Amino acid sequence: MSEFLDIALSFPPIVFSFGLMLVVLYWLTVIVGALDVDVVDVGGESGAELDGAGGFWSAFGFGAVPFTVVLSLWITLGWIVTVLGTSWVRSADGMFIPAAASGTAVLVAGLGVGMLGAKLLTRPLSRLFEDAPATAHADLVGKVCVVRTGTVTLDAGQAEVVDDEGAVLLINVRRSPHEPEGIEDSLFDRHAKVVVFDYDEVDKVFLVVPVALPPDVAVA
Repeated sequence: MSEFLDIALSFPPIVFSFGLMLVVLYWLTVIVGALDVDVVDVGGESGAELDGAGGFWSAFGFGAVPFTVVLSLWITLGWIVTVLGTSWVRSADGMFIPAAASGTAVLVAGLGVGMLGAKLLTRPLSRLFEDAPATAHADLVGKVCVVRTGTVTLDAGQAEVVDDEGAVLLINVRRSPHEPEGIEDSLFDRHAKVVVFDYDEVDKVFLVVPVALPPDVAVA
């Protein structure tokens, strides 16, 4: 046990060990209902969340899964790879690789394999977040929902809505490229109320506008 702790608290596993403790604590609070699955707001007040920053996460296929799920998988897999890699390096006899070089190599492997593994695992998980709202999209048009990501843009965003059966759904939402001019971006920030007015069959996302439009905005 002491040898395992020594490895887990050494470089590079220590890079992931602290994060893994936070992941375990986070999911325990989710289980007891104290937090939402998407409680982490990466964008903060600036709204520049990772999910929508330059399409970075979407480019890796993470757009349909909450950021907290992706981050949890990445940290967990990275921790496993670095612990196993460090254990193997220490047990390998006759190797004269500097500790800094071997540690850096194991860290890079943990980051890379962690991301690849997270991508593979989020593929089936993405269906859990998309199938339910997509099958009843017509029933959700006209409903008011609450933004759950840092903001909603033309390329990214998620919101929480209650369907006719009382079930709470997390749906992918987007702003419309044809929305009236003069709508402030702050009306799409986290916790803002927006209304679903259409469903994009091609991109399989719901189009939303703020519940209360400014008085100087003219709707075509």
